[in-house]
Amino acid sequence: MLSVPVLLVIAATLVGSFAVAQSLVLSAHKHGHFTMDLPGAVQKFHSSPTPRVGGIAIYVAMTGAWMFIAKPGESALLTTLLLAGMPALLGGLTEDVTKRVSVRTRLLLTMGSGGLAALWTGVGLTRVDIPLADMLLSMWPVAVLFTAFAVGGVANSINIIDGFHGLASGTVIISSLALSAIAYSVGDVALANVALVLAAAVGGFWLVNFPWGKLFLGDGGAYFSGFALAWLSVELLARNPGVSPWASVLLCGYPTIEVVYSIWRRSRQRRSPGEPDRRHLHSLVATQLVQPNLTALPANLRNAAVSMVMWICAIVPVLPAVFFSGRQEILLPALLLCALAYHLFYRRLAVALEPELAEPAADVRA
Repeated sequence: MLSVPVLLVIAATLVGSFAVAQSLVLSAHKHGHFTMDLPGAVQKFHSSPTPRVGGIAIYVAMTGAWMFIAKPGESALLTTLLLAGMPALLGGLTEDVTKRVSVRTRLLLTMGSGGLAALWTGVGLTRVDIPLADMLLSMWPVAVLFTAFAVGGVANSINIIDGFHGLASGTVIISSLALSAIAYSVGDVALANVALVLAAAVGGFWLVNFPWGKLFLGDGGAYFSGFALAWLSVELLARNPGVSPWASVLLCGYPTIEVVYSIWRRSRQRRSPGEPDRRHLHSLVATQLVQPNLTALPANLRNAAVSMVMWICAIVPVLPAVFFSGRQEILLPALLLCALAYHLFYRRLAVALEPELAEPAADVRA
């Protein structure tokens, strides 16, 4: 059971995040010339200028939790998240304000956060339950590099799915709650509590973001919350040998599959993996499923409805991770089935569009 002080900290984290997020909305007239996300870009579906610095609310709320939480185990984990996560947060916030930080730079900074966390704690990804890979990962420099790559990849995947009100933040909340459930099931109370703190910090922002989209997560919020989720998944494996690495993959299953599928899709079309477009699954759900069938709703609510569909995609992979966290023989087939289901759903939606969305465009050059 959670102790009363930890319960209070988690509740205060939710309230604090909401309060900071709401204050950012109310003060937008003072900082909006720096922080507004303008509509019109190819991957954007919102129709009104909106501040995109929701990551500030998440980071401030988690800092407050670190200041007041009494237990040393939780405090140490939060210290790592807050200090090592600063490159990811600041790189994203700089992009939110200046619009001049490249995707590569932001990704490298977030990978740097993962590497810094590994070096700071001495914890890294040293096993994937594949013999040859585990032999390589037994070498600490290789483990640090792989950890940095994996953490950066997960954080980037959260940023990629951040396209509709509540989609990315709701996905992080779902994954954090699932991670907390696994940690509790194996007796790792400190890690479970910190996962709940992360869910609460993101939840406070979510209450302002969903469904009306008054404040956006922004790159700072997406990269930081993605880093925090990824790092807690690394800690889950390192602290609990009975948990399969594939459980951690499934915890972030939907955004991870989205990134891998997007890279594969764009490579077939001879396009850059980093080029923005409206061909992600959530974009197709919006244009082919939600918008044609919910025409009576205001645009903001149609935007939010897309997230409600996509949360199903986020929930499905985490269920086997929670119920079979140590059963690789179940988890790996479950991951493959989730990837197959994603592909079939994508193709079903894409076939209704122009042929170039469903098939590779032979005349496109990188």
